[in-house]
Amino acid sequence: GDVTSPVYAGGLIYTDSGRGGPGILVAADGTGDVAATHVKWKLDQIPEVLSSPVIVGGHLYRLHNPGVLKCVDLATGTEQYAQRLNGVSVSSSPIVTPDGKLYFASAGKTFVVQSGPKYELLATNDLGDASASSAAASGGKLIFKGRKYLFCVGKK
Repeated sequence: GDVTSPVYAGGLIYTDSGRGGPGILVAADGTGDVAATHVKWKLDQIPEVLSSPVIVGGHLYRLHNPGVLKCVDLATGTEQYAQRLNGVSVSSSPIVTPDGKLYFASAGKTFVVQSGPKYELLATNDLGDASASSAAASGGKLIFKGRKYLFCVGKK
């Protein structure tokens, strides 16, 4: 079946199925059955979505159907915000830059969000060739596969 990639930061692992159901944060220092001892928190119901989550600083970012970005405090599991990103691809996984910018990027509509506990939209762009493919980063450029075209975007 379709699954998302687990994410690791600071000795913690977050994962969910991508097909709905719970999300779970677990301390990574245990062995054997750690269900009773290492689970930090659970999110009861994650709407279906095939993009992968990402952790930046002390926050988990998760995009859900129908295009809602949720920011969750990593220490407590408390939702910091839920913001609708109209036209975002919920199939393509995010890219994070060293300065904490989150790129929810595809050959359709791309959203650039500053990481942190409050929603801050930095930019939107639309290449007009939406597909479910994730963007790739290489040499300071972003590469997008659309339905018809292959795009390379970067500074001159």
